[in-house]
Amino acid sequence: MIDDEELEQRTYRLLNEAAHVYRGLPPASALLRRTIDRLADPLRLAVAGPARGGKSTLVNALIGEDLAPVEPPLVSVAYRDGTQPRAWGEDGRGTPYEIPMVRGAQGLRLSPDTRHAGLPDGARRAVVEWPSRVLRRTELIDTHLPLPRVLEEADAVLYVTPQLAEADLQFLQAARGVRGPSVFPVQTMVVLSYADATGGGRPDALLTAKQAARRRRREPRVGALCQDVLALSPLIAQAARTLRDDEFRAFTLLASLPRPSADPFLLSTDRFTAADALRPVGAQQRVQLLQRFGLGGIRLAITLTRTGCNTPAALGERLQEHSGLKDLQQSIAELFTARRAALRARSALTALDHLLRTQQVPPAGKLLADLELLVADAHEFRELRLLSALRSGRVNLPREHAIDAKQLLGGSGTSVGERLGMSPDASASDTWGAAHAAAERWRAQAQGRVLLPAQRRAAEVVLRSCDMILARLDRMSTPAAAPARFADPAGPYG
Repeated sequence: MIDDEELEQRTYRLLNEAAHVYRGLPPASALLRRTIDRLADPLRLAVAGPARGGKSTLVNALIGEDLAPVEPPLVSVAYRDGTQPRAWGEDGRGTPYEIPMVRGAQGLRLSPDTRHAGLPDGARRAVVEWPSRVLRRTELIDTHLPLPRVLEEADAVLYVTPQLAEADLQFLQAARGVRGPSVFPVQTMVVLSYADATGGGRPDALLTAKQAARRRRREPRVGALCQDVLALSPLIAQAARTLRDDEFRAFTLLASLPRPSADPFLLSTDRFTAADALRPVGAQQRVQLLQRFGLGGIRLAITLTRTGCNTPAALGERLQEHSGLKDLQQSIAELFTARRAALRARSALTALDHLLRTQQVPPAGKLLADLELLVADAHEFRELRLLSALRSGRVNLPREHAIDAKQLLGGSGTSVGERLGMSPDASASDTWGAAHAAAERWRAQAQGRVLLPAQRRAAEVVLRSCDMILARLDRMSTPAAAPARFADPAGPYG
């Protein structure tokens, strides 16, 4: 059983061995070199899904800037942190070149030259560098590629769709591998967009959509294909992240009107934009509010302003919360960003697994056996699956055990101190004591007869996490010692 640090180190070694084996095959060698280089990059998080599902709007909401979609349309745009706004493309030989870029009211406009225009449609891509704290550890990719292609280029995926229909489940199933590291679907999260339009956009639409998402993620079939299912209004989320002072003033004026006279104009878009409606706010500004927030977002903003959101910052914060953006950001942080080392390693191992199976050379058999052993040892994948099962309710533990389990599994951070709930200034002896106590606590749960069989299997995964913590503490105290190895039979959450 290994932790994320050893997983990353062993992945590097395996890739370098493969690069030596395939050094005489230029395409394979180039693929391996790119794969090795990407291990040091930020987490690559793709935003994918069917057309007109709200992908670009969600990208804007996550970054907190009105950048997407870019014009002219491209098959894929990657957003990275940079010292200044710039855009890059690649010509037919893969040589990068800078693309002139301007920012307009509806996003960015690029002016690629003939080197870009001459590429096939599926190769027309760009990289946008934008100074952003959000992008320092996570590169966002707004893509129109089919999901199997997306998974070849990204470490994690937000699959954005208006509703999780049978066709979506089939797409997710087709993208899941049948062997090797790709069999662990720990890199995909489903986002149900247009949550504010649920039930025809009635006032409780967002709440209803979130309840529906919670029901879907408890379904065994859905849980086997993704880490989480969340409901979100990308439109309200983007508007909340980029709320302007003039918009806040308009909501303040609308909220100050008597409800009996104002509320009838909030029942439909025609009534809201009528020339003689809600006179304190001009018709043109009301149209702009409708484009930015939607009718459901306008009703929500007025309600929040009436109930105490008296500054733009306060209103923006509450709108983000109600839109579902806060829940999504928390899920991304816990299941993706905190596990970026494991997810990057998984992507690299998946690429290597495919290469070893499709371009076989004499040493490939040993490399494939080493890869399968490495994947079997990677406990982080089982932790991610159990965290997802606990979050969704597919696995239930008694409340006090569930809180303890989520922390030990790394749900609040993957460092030893965060897993044990220790303060940064805790002594070594206190940390050792807490780790041993946690191991004994979960050994009793895993070996006892109080829990149900499924709960005991979950307890076994938590116990392995405790053993991993003890092994890490042992390495920290004796760096030259070989890491301890523990029995790690395959579990149901891998």
